[in-house]
Amino acid sequence: MSGVAGVEIKAAIKKAATWGTPVAAGLHDGILILPTSVKKSAGNDVDDSLGTFIPVDGNPGEIKVEGDIPMYLRYDGLDLLLALFLGTAGDPAQQGGTTAYAYLYKWLMSVDGLFMTYVKNMKNYIEENASAKVVGLTIKGETGKALQLIVKTICQNKVFDSVINTTSTFNNVTIFESANRVRFSEGVFRMNDKDGAALSDADKIYPSSFELSAQRKMRGVYGQYKTAAPNVQDLIDEPTNDGTPTVTLKLTFPRHSNTTYLSVLGSDTRKKMDITFTGRLIAAPYYRTFKIQMPHLQMTGDDPADAMGIITEPLDFNVLGTLSAPAGMAALTDPFWISGVNRLATNPLTGSQPAMASPSASPSQSVSASPSVSVSSSPSSSPSASASSSPSAS
Repeated sequence: MSGVAGVEIKAAIKKAATWGTPVAAGLHDGILILPTSVKKSAGNDVDDSLGTFIPVDGNPGEIKVEGDIPMYLRYDGLDLLLALFLGTAGDPAQQGGTTAYAYLYKWLMSVDGLFMTYVKNMKNYIEENASAKVVGLTIKGETGKALQLIVKTICQNKVFDSVINTTSTFNNVTIFESANRVRFSEGVFRMNDKDGAALSDADKIYPSSFELSAQRKMRGVYGQYKTAAPNVQDLIDEPTNDGTPTVTLKLTFPRHSNTTYLSVLGSDTRKKMDITFTGRLIAAPYYRTFKIQMPHLQMTGDDPADAMGIITEPLDFNVLGTLSAPAGMAALTDPFWISGVNRLATNPLTGSQPAMASPSASPSQSVSASPSVSVSSSPSSSPSASASSSPSAS
């Protein structure tokens, strides 16, 4: 049996319904990943009884599995990860009777019941995380490169002898999208005062990198779940809210030339911002788009540090909610929403498809045919947590 190389590793994700029970990955569940850090560890209860100078026994302790799954951000194929973290995903809206669909993912306070099975094909065996909770998202990019999506997970367990996901069943796994990475050069960044007019082309800014990081504070507890005998170890239940989420934004500008942002920091002037990436054509006249809207930014740092060469200007922000939506971001009071247009025809959390669309777009999610996407902010319902998430290809 030959060893495994990184180029041979394959991964898949599928929405699951019952904590601790895996589901088999299959059609369109495959994703392309970068080297991961989802590690399994366990405590060890050493027998340290009096009269024992050198311990001769120890019992395996509670199991802990958590870490990051990094990948390139793509316009298609990663909707399940975004929706599992944010919590709300309505049915996508078909655009003009084409294979283009508009989506909108919004924050939900409780994401109880929303988790996935995460599987890696290690060539000679399968590594299965039966229940994986998405507790963090990082989206970042810099000049000249494709964007990355980093998903932070807390898992119940990692096993290597599953009868649900095997090297044989993994032959059914296909990848919905293996191209169309979101590139930094495809992005348009706009920012102005939170209380100012709606964002326009006059508000464009030109950073050389950005990083949006959102982390839910969640924790699973031990007690209900255990591994099978004879080696019984404690497992966590489904992680739930254990505090408030933290959302931050970093922007770096390639040149520091004036006191504009230093003044923003000094005056505590609140900002709003959107970032829109536009990719390739899906079907005329609709393009792939990926958009992040942030209604309330509070600057926490501006550090144009001395250097012998060109001095850059890195900015740090807290990304906050707001009591009332600012101009141009109707109904948006969460820290951010993610919207756009791709080829996914189903709700990633329920698997449901929208009714056959009329030639015009759905009024709840209308998208212009121009490369700049505009998705309305009408509220969508809370998702079901029990259905399959396999997308339908087009």
